Amino acid sequence: MYIGIDIGGTFTDGVIISKDQIVASVKVPTYEDISNSIETALIEVLSGIEPNKIKQVTLSTTLITNIIAQDKLKKAGLLLIPGPGANPNNFKFPCEYKILSGAVDYRGRVIEDLDMAEVKDACKYFAAQNINCLAVACKFSQRNGSLEEKIVTFIKNNYPEIKVLASNEVSGLLNWIRRANGAFYTITTGEACNEFDKKIKSTLNKVGLNCPVFVLKADSGTLPLEMSLRYPLETIFSGPSASTLGALACTEENITSVVVDIGGTTTDISLILKGKPLIAEKGAYINSFPVPVRALAVSSSALGGDTPILIDNGRIEFGERQGSALCLGGSTLTVTDILVYLGYSDIAASSDVKEEVENYAKQLGLEPKKFSYSILDLFINKIENKLEEMFRLWEEEPAYRIWQVLSSKKERPRSLICLGGPAKGLGEYWSNKKGWEVVIPSYAHVANAIGAALARTTIKFDFFADTERMSYTTSIGGLQGVLKEPLKNTEDAYRYALEIYNGIAQKWHVDKNISLETLYEEGFNVVRGWQTVGKIFQIGIQTEPGIRRFLKGEKAND
Repeated sequence: MYIGIDIGGTFTDGVIISKDQIVASVKVPTYEDISNSIETALIEVLSGIEPNKIKQVTLSTTLITNIIAQDKLKKAGLLLIPGPGANPNNFKFPCEYKILSGAVDYRGRVIEDLDMAEVKDACKYFAAQNINCLAVACKFSQRNGSLEEKIVTFIKNNYPEIKVLASNEVSGLLNWIRRANGAFYTITTGEACNEFDKKIKSTLNKVGLNCPVFVLKADSGTLPLEMSLRYPLETIFSGPSASTLGALACTEENITSVVVDIGGTTTDISLILKGKPLIAEKGAYINSFPVPVRALAVSSSALGGDTPILIDNGRIEFGERQGSALCLGGSTLTVTDILVYLGYSDIAASSDVKEEVENYAKQLGLEPKKFSYSILDLFINKIENKLEEMFRLWEEEPAYRIWQVLSSKKERPRSLICLGGPAKGLGEYWSNKKGWEVVIPSYAHVANAIGAALARTTIKFDFFADTERMSYTTSIGGLQGVLKEPLKNTEDAYRYALEIYNGIAQKWHVDKNISLETLYEEGFNVVRGWQTVGKIFQIGIQTEPGIRRFLKGEKAND
């Protein structure tokens, strides 16, 4: 049996899945301390089920997202080593930075050493600003991290009160801007992640669970909880990943559809093409800052079932969430209340909100039903405007273009999979009003937890080897070293890369039955003075994101 827990802005959902059926599901409030929500969900979903039957728990968590959204990041600074050809002042960074001398070239050779006096001055400056977290980012440090490591060692020896992190420990991908930002967000969320880890382990002990715990990643794969402490940014946007996988698991294997997950606080939008979630080729962004994280091509809108309705100068507007719907004990009329009033939701009686709906309608001189339908029209129009924006972005993605070429119809997908609490009512109205083919799965209200439970552990692994320097680097942060044997051709390079990958896969508990996909195999000579002095090899392999199985049938008996 597998447990999936999805922590949303309003509710936390939990499911237990055995083979291809749901044996238990719960929905509990999301508390300020999300570990309390997880504990409550686990206690309730495990009612009547022996904990030793649980093989794995997977969490879709808002931890990192909440820390960033609530501006609870630790104060930090950046030490940048751009080298020639890159001016940091032309880019945006999420914090204050100092530029240092030094340079590494594209093959990982140090072509300019550090000026340690500059490093010392920068540390003094940040210390004076009461900033005790520093991230170090050198261009091409994923090919040679020696300059970053030299600074890290200097700071640890001379300024032990300052926490410091090298960008090559966070990611081995090209693009030092993303690595710099990634190092910043990693060091500023690290303390919260460690605290969360302790609470989760304590919670598991309380409920008697002794099984591996995984966290859903932004690319819809998973990684072990202990590895998420080292790579916490991988877990951002896990909510949209959960809804995308949940939509897939609850429908059919080769479906092509837009996924609209309408929560209490936000609505997440993603796309499935022939049974595969669409990946954003350029990676993820946090507050417009690019980070070295592989992610689905998703977007969120600040609209949900708990979105309050406002009347401003004779016009209907939507405000920021203030709490639960009126029919559930809240103080403000919301979109959910409108669904209840119109009979599109049975979570409460229409009479519970009738008086307030009539009061609002009276302010605009409208009949209550006409007013209510205008609310749903406005909500759907705003989501469709966001959809139009997303389609323009999706159409730039290589995978979407390939799908278009292979598709018999060149038009955009006109199918919607609606998830979340308000999904049934809004989806039904949406279909009638706009002509979309709307799919509302049986378990739409807990689909995110289903997606978490069924997600596969994934790795995308890029390998770079330079036989002249006898060195190799990878896309996994901190994983680089000296070649232990000569590589004569791409076959040798692939075999060597696969050995390293297998070591990572074992640590990440990747299912051995998941097929491995080769993305590219490249090799070319390094020529100097008309002679070949070495070879460069680049290998890319991955375990493709997806789900273990599709759900079948109705809810199984406990």
